[in-house]
Amino acid sequence: MIGILIVTHQPLGSSFLDCIEHILGKLPPLLINYTITPQADPDKEIANLQTILPTLDQGSGVLILTDLYGATPANIASKLLQDGKVECLTGLNLPMLLRAAQYQNQPLMEMIDKVLSGGQTGIFRVPAPPKSHAN
Repeated sequence: MIGILIVTHQPLGSSFLDCIEHILGKLPPLLINYTITPQADPDKEIANLQTILPTLDQGSGVLILTDLYGATPANIASKLLQDGKVECLTGLNLPMLLRAAQYQNQPLMEMIDKVLSGGQTGIFRVPAPPKSHAN
């Protein structure tokens, strides 16, 4: 089973977890939220996360999900990457996290494809309802 590590600006990750628990009825296993505060020291956060990663990796790898590419959480996550073992996706949205929770038992690269697809197809313009022709 693939571990999922959410690394986001405070308090976004906890809100995502609340939503996932609401949708699924419980939180999936091997899912940890790690919040980055405005005062965070990136080097200390990297060291903390390096101690968390082994608890999430049961041999199948870890997928890190961050909120915004180029921001502190994503920059911190980029220092943790190990090709094929610890991977990261950014631009986290609820469809991505839901897919990650649903595909934890797939191989890591297949899970990444599902998560990316869920995130992309979950974004679209909702059409306005047809105008009524009533008098």
